[in-house]
Amino acid sequence: MIPSLMRLGIENVLKIICEKIIIKNIQIDNKHNKFNGIIEQLHIKAENIIFNKIYISNINIFVKDLVLRFAFDKKFLINNCYAVVHLKLTTDNINKTLLNDKRKKLKNSIESFISKSFQRVEIINKSIRFISSDASSDKNIYYTLQHNKNSISLVNNINQEKLSLLNDNNIIVNNLFFYDSYIELELSPKIILN
Repeated sequence: MIPSLMRLGIENVLKIICEKIIIKNIQIDNKHNKFNGIIEQLHIKAENIIFNKIYISNINIFVKDLVLRFAFDKKFLINNCYAVVHLKLTTDNINKTLLNDKRKKLKNSIESFISKSFQRVEIINKSIRFISSDASSDKNIYYTLQHNKNSISLVNNINQEKLSLLNDNNIIVNNLFFYDSYIELELSPKIILN
């Protein structure tokens, strides 16, 4: 009974914080199916997600030793918990994110960095190519993504100039992989829910 109620609660929270989400599976592992404020292991699989105007193809979230505290106003709180998140961003996801009006500032920063406006992005040979809005300006300059502990940067393959796309002390970037038409990220974000 308790795991089903927890599953329902987790589904509701995900549907509140995401503009769109299709939840494929939620697995909760607790010894003896008892809940004492700690979820020993939580695994969430979802697809077709829009979170904070970022389009994500699919996501796997793993959390261990998640501690829930209840406040006086009957809300629950999560503090200082890290998850391991695997997410897949297709070319279509990236284009929808960059062309969304709420991400106009990011698109403008990229256009300023690459010195041209673009109408879409392609992933070719483990690189990103920005397809120009202006047919006459078709410079084939390719870019890659580099990451370190808390950041992801767009890097010009020719001159190695960098533009920071993500810089957040609450997110650890573990891995970033390029494939033919998508990018996979492995992140460890800090979870805070108040």
